Amino acid sequence: MNLTNYKKAIHPDCGKKVDVYKDIVITPFYTEKFCDDLVELAKFYNNKFERYIKYKTQEITNTSPWNTLFFSRISNLLFENFCGHYKRYITPVLEKQFACSGVDGWFSPFIIKYDKPGQMVHLHNDISSFTMNVKLNTDFEGCDLEFPRQGWSNKDIPKGWCFIWPSTITHPHQSKPLIKGTKYTLASWTHPVSWSTKDNGGSIYSKDINAINT
Repeated sequence: MNLTNYKKAIHPDCGKKVDVYKDIVITPFYTEKFCDDLVELAKFYNNKFERYIKYKTQEITNTSPWNTLFFSRISNLLFENFCGHYKRYITPVLEKQFACSGVDGWFSPFIIKYDKPGQMVHLHNDISSFTMNVKLNTDFEGCDLEFPRQGWSNKDIPKGWCFIWPSTITHPHQSKPLIKGTKYTLASWTHPVSWSTKDNGGSIYSKDINAINT
């Protein structure tokens, strides 16, 4: 993967071809070629994935719904390029759809891997203002992300397309069990970064919380 030429990763219709269904914003994000590159990168760093999210409820304390590899661990430049991509093409769409909401910053996006049959995610909300998922591959069965309240799932989303939703209250979501294969997804959480950029006039990276402000 050539991280110095990130522009080739951006889908030509990103932010231009947009559909909105019950406040779920759907648009192309990455080219299929770059999705394939990310999957190959994930396979190369297979032993670097970590159990990041753990359920807190008593009956499922010992399970982790997925394994995670942060962009910031692969390359801070990859993280910065992602933020520039999002800021230029996605943020204007969100500001148009959600007039009172903006994006102040991002946690490091992360590649999620589901590779064990039966892996699933129970119904939950996220802690971010907006969550984005990008489908990185399609050679698996099951594990569709569902929004029961909206009656929608990502089953028919093409590879490289993303969907973004307001995360904290209105859009609880869950993943059905993986049937076979390995599913790779890129997930992004926004972060309400509050520190100033007046010293350098640009983005600031905080290693402690893996976040970048706008």
